[in-house]
Amino acid sequence: MLEAPDGLHTAILFQRDCGATSGFSTQASVLTAGEELSGGGNAFVADTDHGAATAGDWGGPWAEIVWIASDHLLVRYAANSRIFEQDERVLGVRISYRRVDR
Repeated sequence: MLEAPDGLHTAILFQRDCGATSGFSTQASVLTAGEELSGGGNAFVADTDHGAATAGDWGGPWAEIVWIASDHLLVRYAANSRIFEQDERVLGVRISYRRVDR
């Protein structure tokens, strides 16, 4: 869990096993401070597209998150990831995405 500079939000990057036919996914959520993670990612969801994208140690596509400002989160993710969700704003936090060749 990564706390925003002002402490009002947290961001979390996590993996989920989506079943035998889908494999692992990488997901990101933005939460209000103190809120518990529940369900799938509310900002970003991707998988490796059957191995086309570089996988992280957790099995889903490689990704990382970093706060640019208290109201701006950057999600970097492996090129060739299959994107299922990529929201530009969650809970008033702007989210930017950068595809990374790895």
